[in-house]
Parts: sequence; C-alpha cells; structure tokens
Amino acid sequence: MDLADHLVAEVSSPQQRRDDAVLLLARYEDAAGAGAPRTASLCIQRQDVQGVKAVRNFVSDRLCAWGLTEVSDSLQLIASEIVTNALIHAGSDVDVRLRAFADHVRLEVRDSNSNPPVPSPLALDEEENAEAEHGRGLLIVEALAGGWHSFPNGRGKTVSLDMPIPAV
Repeated sequence: MDLADHLVAEVSSPQQRRDDAVLLLARYEDAAGAGAPRTASLCIQRQDVQGVKAVRNFVSDRLCAWGLTEVSDSLQLIASEIVTNALIHAGSDVDVRLRAFADHVRLEVRDSNSNPPVPSPLALDEEENAEAEHGRGLLIVEALAGGWHSFPNGRGKTVSLDMPIPAV
C-alpha cells in the first residue's frame, strides 16, 4: 500500500489526482534456482472418473522430480479434495497447476463455476457429522495448508494455496 501511495504521489500533482485513477501492482516471483522452470500443469476432463487419481499421481511425480517429497503427501491430499470439489460442483474441465519456488509450492485449481467454494461447518452433534455426505474437504485443505484463496478467473474461479517447504 505504501508503494502505491508513493507511486501516485510521484506521478501526479494534487490537482491531477482529482480524477479517478487505477494503479495495478503485480508481484513477480521468479522460479527458484537455475535450470528448468519448476512449473507443471494438468487438465482433467469434466467427467473423467479417474481424474482425481491422475491428479494425485501428477502431484507426486512432479514433486519427486523437483526433490520436494517432504510436501508430497499433503499436497496430494489437498489437490484431491479441491479437484473433487471442482469436478462435482462445477461440472467442467479442471486445470491444475503446480509451481515450485525457493520456500513454497503453489497449487492452483481452476474450473468454470464462478461460485466460490464454501466449507461446511462441523456440527456439534457427532451423529449429524457422521451422516454428512459433503463439505468436509475444504476443512482438510485448511488444516493442512493453513489457508487457501478463491478468486474469479474469466468465466470461472481459481482456488489457490501456497504450501511452505520445510527448511532442511
């Protein structure tokens, strides 16, 4: 925010700032280290019953190739939950993207449903929780990742999260 205020102050005088203005700031995150970029993507067809298994294998293979097996199990489960939600609720193709940075791995899942995902709260009654059929996956995602975001993306949305890479 300070950077945006500074840029606007430098570029225009108070008289010029009477009109509405938009300033877009973007953060560039260069791929960590030298060599090949550590990005990968996968598209799951809308009615592919093996899609979630393919996503788990994709995440496992990519993280193994990048030497990041310490976050593989958690990211496989997280990706499974988010992709399952997308396949069930969006009824569209689902795009999955992984990108490794020096200190974290970003997972993005995009679908064509613009409605944001909403976690279902746990009920106080254990029997009621046991009978619930849907809505617990995002609670698992939140517990493992510590947080996630959803934002509009064209005609749909993207669910995104960053998984920290443990220091060695």
